[in-house]
Amino acid sequence: MVQAFPYDEMATYLVTRNTSQRCFFLRPSKELREAILYCIADAQAQHPVQIHAFCAMSNHIHVVLTDPDGSAPLFVQAMNQNIARFVNCSLGRFGAMWEGGARPNYCVLPEHGDILDKVVYTLTNPVKAGLVSEHHLWPGAISTVAQVTKGRITTKRPTKFFSKTDDPAQLTRELIITQPPGPVVMSQEDYGRYLARRVEETEAAIAADRSAKGQRWLGRQACLKIDPFDAPQTRWTPFTRNPKVSSRHEEARNAWILRLKKFRAHYGEAKREFRSGNRGAPFPKGTFAMRVFWSVAINPQL
Repeated sequence: MVQAFPYDEMATYLVTRNTSQRCFFLRPSKELREAILYCIADAQAQHPVQIHAFCAMSNHIHVVLTDPDGSAPLFVQAMNQNIARFVNCSLGRFGAMWEGGARPNYCVLPEHGDILDKVVYTLTNPVKAGLVSEHHLWPGAISTVAQVTKGRITTKRPTKFFSKTDDPAQLTRELIITQPPGPVVMSQEDYGRYLARRVEETEAAIAADRSAKGQRWLGRQACLKIDPFDAPQTRWTPFTRNPKVSSRHEEARNAWILRLKKFRAHYGEAKREFRSGNRGAPFPKGTFAMRVFWSVAINPQL
């Protein structure tokens, strides 16, 4: 059973979604990279969120985003639906492309430093996996430091799967990338330099560790030859628990865990009232599905 989860205004998340059976359905290719970029940009155009970083690995995708109005699931659903449909169309397959029975994992990042840590984590994911030595060499969809510094990526509507249109607003989409919200706002150039330094330091540390262990990189060309129907050989445990909050500071982490417990208690009580016939039962702040699809009352004090 999926437990209730609060989607607060201006909350920042690391959103992760795995492919079915961990298959490499998202293996990099020029066609798929461009399609994923367009799917992200198209979803952002429909459901505006502040995107800070993203990376599509062969069997999962990461997006670091800030949700301005508590409707991030609408963006994630639109993005994931089109990616899945495009992948199935490209591979000539049917059925679930994403892991069945599990929703995307939303990991809350309560502090500015936590967000920056996950931005660096997301960008260096292909390096940590031993695929390429530098993040910009990853041939899949990724928001490189150069693109983050620029602040936007112009994407083109794929010719496969998507219906034909002459609407210029749909032929191209601007994928907007912003720096995370925080106490200090840097210029885009300063933020790009800061992020480049953090990423370079992380990549150097990973390279040193792999060198000490005698491990080689898979390489860009080998990544392009990955079989989409293959999967990692390591044992996979489906429906494993995923973190709901990540922070270097225990106080911030515990405060959010307490917030989650209180939310679930108030939500459960409101849901029971609603099911018993009290359609005016107030739901706690952060309620998503009941607010969007049933227009229930929201009590901001709960």
